[in-house]
Amino acid sequence: MSWIVFPAAVCVLCAALLAALDLNEAWFIAWNTAASGIAPGFVWAGITNLASTLGAFALITPALAWRPRWLAATLLAAPVATLYTHGLKQFFAEPRPAAVLAQDQFNVVGLPLRTDSFPSGHSLTAFVIAGVVVLCASPAVRRQWAWVVLAAAVLMCFSRVAVGAHWPLDLFAGAAGGWLSAVIGVRWSAHWRFWERRRGVQTMGALMILVAVLLAFEDLGYPEGLWMQYLLVVWGMAGAVFALVRPVTCKVPA
Repeated sequence: MSWIVFPAAVCVLCAALLAALDLNEAWFIAWNTAASGIAPGFVWAGITNLASTLGAFALITPALAWRPRWLAATLLAAPVATLYTHGLKQFFAEPRPAAVLAQDQFNVVGLPLRTDSFPSGHSLTAFVIAGVVVLCASPAVRRQWAWVVLAAAVLMCFSRVAVGAHWPLDLFAGAAGGWLSAVIGVRWSAHWRFWERRRGVQTMGALMILVAVLLAFEDLGYPEGLWMQYLLVVWGMAGAVFALVRPVTCKVPA
């Protein structure tokens, strides 16, 4: 039960404290400055592309041959996650850092974004994937790998500040929504078990081939991260083709 609510609760608590103490701008500048000293812009652009919607689907696609429930739960979580992030973006319409701060106050990687800051869609996507992987794992595997998976998701979230696209508050709100969306997707995948059937795996494989093709032509807004975008295209395409050629279903306890 703790894994169902704990990560989202931590994110909500951090967001509340950040807002209450009015630290959003100060933390953004500090994190953004630190990130520029940790890694060059093309690295952060590549990491942030991992958490784009199509990029994340491509990232998880190779699991289809061995853990088809992962992809099924992610697909089922997608409508909830979409309603959450776009609903809040439209409701709050918060400006991004580039619309508030002077250009010499922070570093921007890729195209500067100015509108619809809250919440972070990339952070939401990262935590949807992390939530699905953690919640679908067996207790033994979860104990060994959950923190590694969460650390990877946190890194993807942090990349949104590193490229100058989001405030820290956006990250916490997006991550919380992503995790709760993953909880719903995993629950629904226990009810709709199409991922256990060969036809279900084949349908998801064909859909992921389409995702890889679309990703190859999508403008993610980060020319410096094209290297990761193309790696994800190859990774996702190869995973989908392998699942279609040699589909293997696997029941994984929630």
